[in-house]
Amino acid sequence: MADWRRDFGTALAGAAVCVKADEMLAEHTTFGIGGPVDLWVEVNDIDALRKVLRFCQISGVEWWLLGRGSNVLVSDQGLRGMVIKLGAGFSTIGVQGETVRAGAAAMLDDIAETAARAGLCGAEFLAGIPGTVGGGLQTNAGAFGRSLADILERVTVMDWGKVQELGRKELKKGYRKAVTPAGMVVTEVVLRLGKSGSRQLIAENQNIRGKRCTKQPSEPSAGSFFRNPENIAAGRIIEQCGLKGERIGGARVSEKHANFIVNSGGASFADVYELVQIIKACVEEKTGIELGEEVQVLPRWENGKRR
Repeated sequence: MADWRRDFGTALAGAAVCVKADEMLAEHTTFGIGGPVDLWVEVNDIDALRKVLRFCQISGVEWWLLGRGSNVLVSDQGLRGMVIKLGAGFSTIGVQGETVRAGAAAMLDDIAETAARAGLCGAEFLAGIPGTVGGGLQTNAGAFGRSLADILERVTVMDWGKVQELGRKELKKGYRKAVTPAGMVVTEVVLRLGKSGSRQLIAENQNIRGKRCTKQPSEPSAGSFFRNPENIAAGRIIEQCGLKGERIGGARVSEKHANFIVNSGGASFADVYELVQIIKACVEEKTGIELGEEVQVLPRWENGKRR
């Protein structure tokens, strides 16, 4: 491990990167859970990102991409390899006609507000979502019956150092599933919106944020933990099974919204993981419904074992 970290420093000398060794990922996730990663690498331009990805390809170092850190649960043992974060150079948002161009590190809520102030409608459902564009594309983030894939015009991605554009026909549109092919790093998106009045849209954004604050818990969490089964909300199923307030260690099913597992203080990865298994088993036993996680577990686990 020491050898590849030394080689990385040499290969990326002078590049627009910020590198930290053994960075605790709990500091970078909305859950506040996660052990150390060998290298935390923040890149601030396309050239730096290309160099980092090429280094990983040549050296065989495993890597993960992390945005704001919502919708993920990271092991307390941490991650072996590298976590890449897109920095400020990827967070710009611009309006041209009826389109919004945004970097992958731009916040979804900021996009909703920028569009509204420009009098563009169609992005209101993004208001209050605590994630970035790049992260949102990994789960086709959405709300109120709409999702990112509905408004995507095209996406710019980097595939092992090669930049290319993907049009609407090349993008996936599944419910809470990645929009772009695995292994590609999104750097920028163009969203196709419509014209409307800015004052009304700004008010609608505020209304949506208010609804989120009213319905969702304030404690640290990863957001909605389970995907909604067809025709019913996961939170409603969990509540009907009497699981609100169920607790393992510092992890608890929120009394405010049953599809949120919250960190009520000192929750570990094991606490959350065990509670998730209890929820899934109870729901399947009582309803026959098998819940699937919306939250991404890092590294991936199956049947209680790390893959």
